[in-house]
Amino acid sequence: MHHLRESLLSSLPRDSPALPTGDYVLRDQEDARQSVARGDFKQVREIAFSNRTWVITSRYCSVEDDVDTLEDYIHPLWYMYYELGRNISCEDHEHGGIVLDILRIQGMGPSSRPAPGGRGIDIARTVDGTLWNDLPFFTSDMTALWAKNRATMSGTHRLNFATFLAKLASARVAKDQLCQIALLIFRELFEVGRDLRTGEQSDEEDLHRGTRNLEVLHLLPAAVAWLKEAGHNIILLSDVYWNDCSSDTGKGGRDFLESELGQRSPVGFSPWRYMFWLKRLVQIQEEAEEADDKPLGELAKEGCEYMVNMIRDRNSEVLRAYKNGGDALHQDKHLLCLKSLAYPEDLVA
Repeated sequence: MHHLRESLLSSLPRDSPALPTGDYVLRDQEDARQSVARGDFKQVREIAFSNRTWVITSRYCSVEDDVDTLEDYIHPLWYMYYELGRNISCEDHEHGGIVLDILRIQGMGPSSRPAPGGRGIDIARTVDGTLWNDLPFFTSDMTALWAKNRATMSGTHRLNFATFLAKLASARVAKDQLCQIALLIFRELFEVGRDLRTGEQSDEEDLHRGTRNLEVLHLLPAAVAWLKEAGHNIILLSDVYWNDCSSDTGKGGRDFLESELGQRSPVGFSPWRYMFWLKRLVQIQEEAEEADDKPLGELAKEGCEYMVNMIRDRNSEVLRAYKNGGDALHQDKHLLCLKSLAYPEDLVA
């Protein structure tokens, strides 16, 4: 952490400094990783929130660096929050503190300076949005870090990181773009065939574990965390068929695309896809109960309750899609929870 503190707490140079090199960025990340691993959460938070944001803002507003040069400073900032987000327990109050940090950083913008000639102002607009209003590169960095490390990280880190992202998404940080990570998680868990728990895979950190080795036990806690923390966002985006993401991110998994529900659904979120996720979650609950796997069964049941409650409380488009889905859908035993919502009069009869 010594290198990181020296670089961030030293006086801001007034001339045009050299840009950070690739080695600098890697060393910066390694310092953050080691400090967080030692439990120096408070120190890393202070450096990230106070000093790093000050450096970036000052380089634009006071030093008058070109806005394109700021990217080399922004990515390491988000990496620090990645390390904090996955290492601080999601049950700890400090986990909510780093969520608040991101919201407060977003509230710092826009960064501006007098335009050349004194005519108006220039605003720091990067290729990924305005500093700080749009939290440039935050969503793309978090998506890339999830995609790169989801398989190898421990179950505890995976749950902490997923909860961190879901809490931010619940506040609609980055204009719902973070919810594309939920799409990735749900596709990998619900739309591709996964073993429940073979007993051959642990949930500890394993640098050799690949995505093909992931089982339900690895991904279900992250999915339920998203349903718990950002379930209202997921149902809203499903109701409006949100697909403001790349086609590769929004595409369905093999099992979903081959299903009747998948053949009715476009890419991205949709009521049909939401129903498929719910159906698969009910199936996972059944599989866990048959295997006498009580922890996974209870977690799947909890996830089902979150999904069904959101449909009921918001009178969601999922219900309309279900009603218009035809007899085969109404007879699907794994979606009987929707039948009771769509046709409550049948219960009275």
